Amino acid sequence: MATLGAYPFATISSIAFYALLIALAVPTARPFLLRLFAHPIPPHQQYLRGFDSLRGIAAAMVAIGHCWWATYPMFASTQLAAPWLGYTTKWVSIFAVLSGFLIYRSGLVAIKSVSALREYLVRRFFRIYPVYLLGIVMCLMLGQYTGNPSATSISYLFSDLFMLSVFNWPDGFANPPTWSLYVEVAFYAVMPLALLVVGQRRIVPFCLVGVAVMLLADNPSRVFALWKYFLLGIIASELSPALSRRAAISCVTIGLGLLLIDFRGPSFDWAAQIGLGLKHSDEQTIGLGLGFSLLLVGLPHLAFLGRILSVAPLQMVGVVSYSVYVTQFFYIYANVPEIGLFTRAGTPPMYEHFLQMPSYPAWYLPLVFFPGALFWGVVSYLLVERPSMMLGRSLVKYSRSIRQPLGAQDESL
Repeated sequence: MATLGAYPFATISSIAFYALLIALAVPTARPFLLRLFAHPIPPHQQYLRGFDSLRGIAAAMVAIGHCWWATYPMFASTQLAAPWLGYTTKWVSIFAVLSGFLIYRSGLVAIKSVSALREYLVRRFFRIYPVYLLGIVMCLMLGQYTGNPSATSISYLFSDLFMLSVFNWPDGFANPPTWSLYVEVAFYAVMPLALLVVGQRRIVPFCLVGVAVMLLADNPSRVFALWKYFLLGIIASELSPALSRRAAISCVTIGLGLLLIDFRGPSFDWAAQIGLGLKHSDEQTIGLGLGFSLLLVGLPHLAFLGRILSVAPLQMVGVVSYSVYVTQFFYIYANVPEIGLFTRAGTPPMYEHFLQMPSYPAWYLPLVFFPGALFWGVVSYLLVERPSMMLGRSLVKYSRSIRQPLGAQDESL
């Protein structure tokens, strides 16, 4: 009992999440919850079962990895029991491959006119910015905006407000997980233009050349390295529809094999060992990208895998994944406020501090401490993300209703 009561906020939050899982199994509550956690915006293409769950797993893995890393060595026993916990940064790259696959399929290929481009941008804005703004407000309330010799606190605040880190200014941000979000936003902005210039028929060669150039010009920057994963996702999205079921099984089998090899650690980064790109400290490997891309290529053709991945709890976590990703550090801070500034997480002073704290059994982090982060992701989704997505959908519908009676025709792209 003493262990369960060590972090009461985490324990209560995790109990709330488990209560939600139990409610999903209650016949009277299940239909309501399934509607609540269904996508407020219908998919533009055929819905791909299991893809939401993969996104949820990726966000959850990043979050549990941060819980372990930010408080190290307090939960060291969990990492010793599950060595993959030390490689959860890989899931950021997996998230990027997923984004490339899904955004290309559901949004980019549908942009044939100025109005379609406008709708795409509106949907992306209301999907991303409101929850992101919630993170900024919480950072402001917690005093995370502080100055340094290169930039003032106001500079950091306005950089975050307008996502100026997309242009790498200033060199920093208040909420650590958002570093990859800025790359994703840049991808959302650049790819419609690239698709317009290149055309869908030439997009696969274009992306292959892009990946090859990025490997040849590789450098230690995690921002630069992340871009190729979006391109791999686009390639997978284009190749998948033409696949036969037998080929899909082969792709998934090979992909899973490459992933299992890659998650064994840095010594299994076979691509870097043969000179194909650099060895990255955050475990962004070409084997990871290839393996997960092959998995995505084959998954739409394997209904049984889609059904397994689409069980209600995984589906729910997938729907709230973006909120989990943005709010995870606030959950860690709520439990261990002695971290203070998020930039202190993982530093030697914090290591010394947590070295003096009691160590916890291997089961405590995954079963008691971490699930609460998913609960607050659910809260963020219900209060901010879902309403904002519905607002974006309403604005798109309103814009269409104005254009159609007037017989307005947009110039084709």
